[in-house]
Amino acid sequence: MQTIFDTYKKTGVLHHAYLISDTTGDEMSRLKTLISRELGITTSLNPDFWVGEFDTFGIDDSRAIKELQSLRPFAGERKIFVLCAHFFTREAQNSLLKVFEEPTANTHFFIITSNTESLLPTLKSRLFLVTPHQHQESGLSDEAFSAADFLKRSRAKRLELLKDMIESKDKNRAILFLNTLEHTLYQESAKSGPMTKDMQETFTEIGICRNYLNDRSPSTKMILEHMALTVPSKER
Repeated sequence: MQTIFDTYKKTGVLHHAYLISDTTGDEMSRLKTLISRELGITTSLNPDFWVGEFDTFGIDDSRAIKELQSLRPFAGERKIFVLCAHFFTREAQNSLLKVFEEPTANTHFFIITSNTESLLPTLKSRLFLVTPHQHQESGLSDEAFSAADFLKRSRAKRLELLKDMIESKDKNRAILFLNTLEHTLYQESAKSGPMTKDMQETFTEIGICRNYLNDRSPSTKMILEHMALTVPSKER
C-alpha cells in the first residue's frame, strides 16, 4: 500500500479510486496511518474524511455515498472516502460505477475488501488494484520499465521492452506494470482537461487486463502483448 503514496510523491497524482485486497484485516488501520502521515489529512473528527465499515454494502449505502461525494470539501482540498465491506451487492456496485465513471474533482475512494473476486469486472476496471505484499522493489525500475518510455515507443518496440517480463511469466510484476501505466496515463489525462472517450476506453482495457492477470492461470504473454498493441502510442 505504501506504493500508492510513493507514487503520489513522485507524480503529485492520486488516483480517484483504489481497490485494496485485505486478507489479514489490518489494511484499514494501515491506510489511516498512511493517509495521515503521507497526505497530512486528519482521520479523526474530519468531515472531509469518511469511513464506513459494512458486512454487506447495499444500494442504499451506495446512494448515500453518491450524494456525499458530490459535495465540496468542508475545509481541506480533498475528500477521502474509505469503504470497507466483505460483500457489495450488484445494485450497489452498479451505482458506484456511475460515480467512478465521472469522478468528482479532488475526491478519492479507497475500497477495502477480502472478497475482490466478487466485484463486477466493469467496476474493477475503474479501480486501481492494490494487493498485499506489493512492494516497489519487486516492480518496475524507473530506468528499465518506465511507463512513460513504454508510451513513447512504437508498438513493435514495446514488445522488446516487455520481453523479460513476458518470458518470466511474472504475474505480479505485470500487474505492477499496469498499475504504473495507469498512473502515468491518469496524470497526463488530468493535465489535459476532460477525459476523452479514447482515454476512457484505454483505462477500461487496462482494468480488464489487470483483472485477467488476477485469474488463477492467466496468459501473461497474451495480456501484455494486447496492451502493447492497444494502448495509444506517443511515438515521435
